[in-house]
Amino acid sequence: MSVFSYEWKKLMVVQRGLFYILAALLISTVWLAATDRPQNSAMEEYREEYEWYLERLDGAYTAEKAAWLEQEAQAITEARSTRSGSQESYYSGQITEEQYERQITEVNTVLAHEHGFEAVYQQYLYICENTGNRYFLKTNGWAGLFSSQTLDFPLFLAVLILATTVFCSEYSCQMDALLRTAPQSRKSARSKAVLTLCTVFALCGGLALIRFVFFGMKYGLPHGEYPVQSIASFGGSTKNISLLAAYLILTVLRCFGSVYLAALLLFTSVLVKKYALTVVIGVASTLIPYIGLSRQICYRLPLPLPFLLATGFLEGASSMEDSLTGEAIEIFSERSPQELLALLGLSAVCCSLMVWWVLRQNTNCWQSGKKLVRRCGATVLGLLILLSLSGCSVAESTNGIFNSSSQSVSDTYSVIFDDQTRTYSLENWETGALTNLALSPLFGAFSDVESIKAVYMDAPYIYYMTSRTEQYVDRVGSYNSTATQVSIVRLNTETFEEQVIFEKITDSGRSLLGIDYTVGDTWMFLQYCYGFFLNNDSLFFITNDGITEVSRTIQRTRVRDIPTRGNIAFDGRTIYFINENSLLTAYDTKTHKERPFRNMVASDFCLTEQGLYFINRMDSDCVYLCGRDGAHSLKISNDPALSVGYNGEKVTMILKSDGKEVIFEP
Repeated sequence: MSVFSYEWKKLMVVQRGLFYILAALLISTVWLAATDRPQNSAMEEYREEYEWYLERLDGAYTAEKAAWLEQEAQAITEARSTRSGSQESYYSGQITEEQYERQITEVNTVLAHEHGFEAVYQQYLYICENTGNRYFLKTNGWAGLFSSQTLDFPLFLAVLILATTVFCSEYSCQMDALLRTAPQSRKSARSKAVLTLCTVFALCGGLALIRFVFFGMKYGLPHGEYPVQSIASFGGSTKNISLLAAYLILTVLRCFGSVYLAALLLFTSVLVKKYALTVVIGVASTLIPYIGLSRQICYRLPLPLPFLLATGFLEGASSMEDSLTGEAIEIFSERSPQELLALLGLSAVCCSLMVWWVLRQNTNCWQSGKKLVRRCGATVLGLLILLSLSGCSVAESTNGIFNSSSQSVSDTYSVIFDDQTRTYSLENWETGALTNLALSPLFGAFSDVESIKAVYMDAPYIYYMTSRTEQYVDRVGSYNSTATQVSIVRLNTETFEEQVIFEKITDSGRSLLGIDYTVGDTWMFLQYCYGFFLNNDSLFFITNDGITEVSRTIQRTRVRDIPTRGNIAFDGRTIYFINENSLLTAYDTKTHKERPFRNMVASDFCLTEQGLYFINRMDSDCVYLCGRDGAHSLKISNDPALSVGYNGEKVTMILKSDGKEVIFEP
């Protein structure tokens, strides 16, 4: 009998490993079947009615689907009103029984699928929050499949028992000393380690397969190619992956977490050589952070726990509102792919080192070509308690020059605003050709009021902010109400591809069949925004009350006390403005520190590639140039000026004496 076959028989039969594996599979299956409840009970209770609507709406959001849903909502509202009126007329004797039955028959034709409409309309409201990556589909199966956000205790206990007994059974009878003297000691240790890790991997994969088959048979798992954001639990995620790919990623991560936990237990059992102490260390390393630490911290630790949970690696950022101040408090920040890979790499190194050390400890001196590495166990334990540095990735800032007092420009295009038509156009500097913003010919076709409010350029991209207002009259529970949606669209001037990067409903008075659906005033400021700029970390919206910064990851809003009565300039990191004391001031968006420039009292300014041009009030309103740090001030013109601006190529100033425009190249 080969060494591997012997070790397999010992682990699976003698140490009852096969029994524990089957018990874990059985318990998990029974528990899943006994405790599972549909995420949306209406979809199952009125399945036929819901599927009737889903056949017409399945897939991505379109304006035609939205218009049809709103028409259906209006028809259902009118039918319910008609039914109520017919009942009152019949009960009061105003109509006969035959007339009543005829009217009710007509009404029931419209209301044949009203219960399914309630479920699909709730899904429609969720999709409207971000139509770019949320699709109509039957969600109960996928939602149940991704609902496991807690530790799988049957799997955890099975791994704990299997990995602990591998070496501790030998230490308990002092068989380890005898095995180390055998010529095949290293082969025996390698067989134990490989067999244990492969068994644990297969067990975790089997449990994942059972969950997939269970939810597929009970609810169905349609359209695995749809974006993962179609499920509410991943609605805030920015990762561009499909539902099926997301589940495969989670399964692989959980399998790695199980293998990592098994390697930790093998390492601990060889290190301490005691059953009880090995179990205590294994339980403590998993349950203490699971119970005592927040999810934010858990998903930064190079331990088996975050991989056993895994779901948080694909979730988006989440926050909760402070009941006293009303401000959003971050409770979980999204893990980027780079952070996941860094944490996975660090954990894989720790896992490999532990397995290597276990094999070294079980190799006799004749087979070891080198001396044993001293204190290797302490080194590995030290690695295990290090926090992952994966969350310290640095994002590059944009480099565009922005001045709120002038139109955006680049090397190829300039933005032109028509005061009469209140529309924006792109002008190609080489050909002189004009292109309307937005590019879509349907812009404004499906809305009562749709317009572009502001434009920001950072070559090769152009960002423009649209506002769309829709009227809702005599629709489901909503009378003479409006809903305004503000979006930021990114246009690539090289490929002319557009992508929505930000979208919010600023106000809504909707209700669904008597159930209020309202959006708070968190985003109300967007209605009064007249300019914006951005970098890789945040969006900055200019209003009369100041600048509101919105985090691009967790969508947290903060109002910066920056006066906006004059020009606002931005270079990708620093915001330049004139403060309440008329001092030219720089605000660092990374450190959130404000620094006024001493003795630079300005009435107007503009930002260029060379620095800051400003009108110096302390020198008869003459134009000066200084660096972006406020140093090396240089007088440019001896003529007093009313204003100064920058069009991307030249600096212009309006003279105070005669109002003429003077142009000079910076």
